[in-house]
Amino acid sequence: MPPQHVASADGTAIAYRAFGTGPAIVFVHGTATSGADWVFVSRLLRDRFTVVAMDRRGRGKSADGPEYSMEREAADVLAVLDAVGAEMLVGHSYGAMCSILAAERADGLRRLVLYEPPIAVEGDAGDRVEALAAEGGPDAAVEGFLRGAGAPDSQLEQIRSSPAWPLLASTAPTLPRELCAAAEWRHPRGPIEVPTLFLLGAETRTRAYLDGLDDLLAAFTDLRRESVPGPEHLAHVFAADGFAELVADFCAEPD
Repeated sequence: MPPQHVASADGTAIAYRAFGTGPAIVFVHGTATSGADWVFVSRLLRDRFTVVAMDRRGRGKSADGPEYSMEREAADVLAVLDAVGAEMLVGHSYGAMCSILAAERADGLRRLVLYEPPIAVEGDAGDRVEALAAEGGPDAAVEGFLRGAGAPDSQLEQIRSSPAWPLLASTAPTLPRELCAAAEWRHPRGPIEVPTLFLLGAETRTRAYLDGLDDLLAAFTDLRRESVPGPEHLAHVFAADGFAELVADFCAEPD
């Protein structure tokens, strides 16, 4: 399916694809991937919802702007929400951080799902990925990033041998800027009154997702926390059934 595009606040063309029927949910992917990251979840939800998978700026079919900030990414999310008339938003990892900023500014957002935003990224993470890219190229940079994000060897082997790997490798130039932006994260003051489901892997031990978590969640006035069954940070890929069920049940609840 060819993508549609919407102009963000700074004029950057942001691509998205919509699948299914029913109330629209915008899905925002994390670092080192594209909107294709939601392919397994989309298959499970599109009979009940319109799944809108956007490509974040600088990857997939989206353009990139001359300047970068997480705030500009939040504006991209708002542009897609407005374009499709969506009142529900799901963000994974770095995309969850962008979604939090968008939720602070959105009008009419009815449901928000956040899956493991990396709120405690170390300050030199971007430099480390740049060093890996200089030494071993984009493959080494992406593999190092995924290891740091908590992907075990078994998942890395499956990812590297999959048709998705060239796409992931193509995102290597965007990794340092996102890691640097994540390292500068400051928790929102709140209150964020959108009903929010916060998902954390049942086996997650990576500090980037855990340190300072209670301080972050204090900004949300209507919050539910759930454990995602199965693999830590990539349950939407490796345990899509359980992930999709949690999202569907939450988004189908009456106001």
